[in-house]
Amino acid sequence: MSPAAELRELTVLVDTGRWRETVLDSVCLVVPAGLTALLGESGCGKSMVAAALTGSLPSVAHRTGEVRVRGSVGFVPQSGVTAFAAERTVGSQLDERQQLYRGRSVEDACKAAVYPAETLDLYPHQHSSGQIQRAALAAALLSEPDLLVVDEPSASLDRGTAYEVWASLRAYADTGTAVLAITHDGTLLAETGYADAMVFMRDGRTVAAGSLAEIQTRANPYLEGFFQ
Repeated sequence: MSPAAELRELTVLVDTGRWRETVLDSVCLVVPAGLTALLGESGCGKSMVAAALTGSLPSVAHRTGEVRVRGSVGFVPQSGVTAFAAERTVGSQLDERQQLYRGRSVEDACKAAVYPAETLDLYPHQHSSGQIQRAALAAALLSEPDLLVVDEPSASLDRGTAYEVWASLRAYADTGTAVLAITHDGTLLAETGYADAMVFMRDGRTVAAGSLAEIQTRANPYLEGFFQ
């Protein structure tokens, strides 16, 4: 089966006119069906990978290399509030999205995203960061995408809720779709074994890839730091 997405020698140069920086440097990445976790230190380029896969590179970014995506894409940004219009309730926007795609119900998507139904009548800014992140996940799940890209799904959550969200991502991947989850939470992944594959980035490059068992056999302080 062909992978849901591929990056081949992807280089992204950001040039604002005041400064230039190569954010991604010859990145190669394959996202097959299943759950792939993308890990790396802050600022290493993980979110730029998400932008490339979702067609949302900034206008100041200059790209070389190949980006191949097969099928539909759903995206949950690192700041979930950016997934919604500020002047309307989250519930009304989820209803509108459900009418557009006519796939799963809003109730089902909220349950899968561990989003509390009692906050549907609130505006985006009235949510906590963790709540609005889960609302953005519910919005993405409504379209039932072939590739789901989630940026830091558990960064603002307590441990128990984080486990529930990751279990939901695992369950979605088990339907035969592809999930790419950007995260720092190697310890949770080690405890649960939810990720089929793990890819590590550093300074704009991919530096390691493999299963959890393969990664943990490598005597590499950078990789080890994500599991401590």
